Amino acid sequence: MHRGAQDDRDTANNSNTNTNAMAETQSDAGHELHPMAEGDSQTVVVDLERQASAFRAESEAGNSQRNEISRTKTPMHLTFNDVCTYVPAELQVPGIVNTVKKLAKACAKGDAGKVPERQILHSITGVVNPGEVVAIIGPSGSGKTTFISLLAGRNHLRTTGEILYNDQHKPTDKAFKRQLGYVSQEDVLFEGLTVFETLYYTAVLRLPRAMTNEDKRERVSIILEVLGIAHVKDSIVGGIRVGRRGISGGEKKRVAIGQELLYNPSVILLDEPTSGLDSTTALNLIHTLHDLAQVGNRTIVTTIHQPSSRIYQMLDKLLLMGQGHLLFYGNASAATDYFATIGYTMPYGMNPADYFLDVASGWSGEAKDCDKLTVGDPQLKALLGAIAAKPFERFKTAALESQSILKEVDLQTSRVGEEEEAEPEGASYLTQIGVICVRSMKDRRFESFSADSLGVALFVAILCGIMWWQQGRGENIATLVGASNVAALLFFLSMFLSVNLMFSSIFTFPTEKTMLLKEREAKVYPVSAFFFGRTLAGIPIDLAIPFSVTTIIYLMAGLKPTVGAYLLTLITLVISCFTAGSLGLLIGAAVLDLKRAQSVSICIMLTLMLPSGFFIQNIPVWLSWISYLSYITYTFDALKFIQLKGRVPECPPGNEACSLLSGSQFDTLGPQIGILLLMLVVFRAGVYVSLRWAAKPK
Repeated sequence: MHRGAQDDRDTANNSNTNTNAMAETQSDAGHELHPMAEGDSQTVVVDLERQASAFRAESEAGNSQRNEISRTKTPMHLTFNDVCTYVPAELQVPGIVNTVKKLAKACAKGDAGKVPERQILHSITGVVNPGEVVAIIGPSGSGKTTFISLLAGRNHLRTTGEILYNDQHKPTDKAFKRQLGYVSQEDVLFEGLTVFETLYYTAVLRLPRAMTNEDKRERVSIILEVLGIAHVKDSIVGGIRVGRRGISGGEKKRVAIGQELLYNPSVILLDEPTSGLDSTTALNLIHTLHDLAQVGNRTIVTTIHQPSSRIYQMLDKLLLMGQGHLLFYGNASAATDYFATIGYTMPYGMNPADYFLDVASGWSGEAKDCDKLTVGDPQLKALLGAIAAKPFERFKTAALESQSILKEVDLQTSRVGEEEEAEPEGASYLTQIGVICVRSMKDRRFESFSADSLGVALFVAILCGIMWWQQGRGENIATLVGASNVAALLFFLSMFLSVNLMFSSIFTFPTEKTMLLKEREAKVYPVSAFFFGRTLAGIPIDLAIPFSVTTIIYLMAGLKPTVGAYLLTLITLVISCFTAGSLGLLIGAAVLDLKRAQSVSICIMLTLMLPSGFFIQNIPVWLSWISYLSYITYTFDALKFIQLKGRVPECPPGNEACSLLSGSQFDTLGPQIGILLLMLVVFRAGVYVSLRWAAKPK
């Protein structure tokens, strides 16, 4: 800012110099041009000073906004003391049969209420101060992800010990969620959105509703600059689902960090953010995290699978884990000396992180003595024994030596709870629904699935129109053959539209499951907002297909030529499609696995289709109840009432097959439509209940 002010003064001085020089030149030129009067010169100087002041004010405003983003308002220290975690000792296989077997086995032993457990984390203890970057390293399976999930309140296994922020907030506290940012190992992003749209919709959902949209856009722009991704703000994220290449892996990780940085959290937790990145990109990412911690006075904890030597040098603290045990916690620069004191001397020139991973894996000996290396639990037990004999408490300098730092932080945050309660959190309920709806529609703009579905539907409609050309006209439908052809068309029309929408709806929630879980864990919106927003987003395509297909077939097949009959047919098919789509959403929300959902949907569709009254008339009594649960039965019955009632010839006596053409089993259209609407409501309610169950912490 001082440099900018000095530049403004230099600009003003240069302008004055140029003005005076121009006046002198004019004077020397024989007064061909009138020299600038003294009053005019003062006016120019005043204007220049006013412009410089305005520029300085604008720069200071921009800098204050950047400082607000860069520096957290509420520094927080993290304390974890004697944290132990337990998981079921036996694999929990889902299914009724396995559940019954497990209960029977437990009852036989007399401990039906107890579940055998094994311990996966053992007495993890430490403190992290604001401004520090702590790396959790360890071999695969050492418990890194489990531990950082506990710190973020995202892991709901049975845990003992204590995890506190500023000695008062638990990671599961709802009021504390706004102070905690969590970036998972997988980049949970909408592939069809641009970088700017991704951050902007997150800002609208999570930032206080008192902020204007312009302020939120400005904050997004600042985040893009801080993270160094402003140059790709108009690029889509990209991925396999949308079939387009987008931004790089490192840029995706920065976007994920930007989503958490938008609301200026005090603590940022990251699970292996450098996985899949090249060494340079990984180094730049850790450098960004280091700046966010140092400049913003944030507490940053990250797991790193295998940091390079350059990354290791940027770490403030190191937490080394092995098979769930804490092997070292303290200053990263002191780790080498500590292990040397207990008999583990790092070979010269070796990357410290690589050596510590070898030690944590159970390897012992010098790297050059490869034939003498041993690996396994005995070596790890020996290491734990050495650590127990000579603890590394004296290496934890930053957190445990300076209690004054903690007291200062406590004084700064004594009114955090009151400020959080006074400040409204996030968007209003209606805004949440609108944002989720628009976001979902934009995310699918590059997908070919919906376009392909519409194209296939139009092709089938034209093909059916050609095959049933004018079969519904009076002279054709007056015969039993013609009436049978129209009945077959009506059944095919109801089946094709409902099956098409049902199977496309199955993919809706399984593909967005990770985003729902992520945003629900962060308390961004209630499940009902996601449910209504996602439902509204699917309405346009859900209406387009039945409207276009019904209109084309209706005209080409020459069905009942009245506006009322056409509208009733269209309304019936639209309600039927929405009912089928709701059933597909219910299957997808309940199963949340695409392969299983497809298998379940095929079984359900066949069960509902076969007893619908077209393929067989005399259903066994003990199976006849299924037809009353089939929405296809009521759709087909309603279409027959609209198109065939009073238009087909009387059936010959004893011809039971002809009863298919006799029209509806009801005297009016109301019962069929009412039952379809009731099924629609029941299926939608089931979708909501399934989503709430799926979004519950496991």
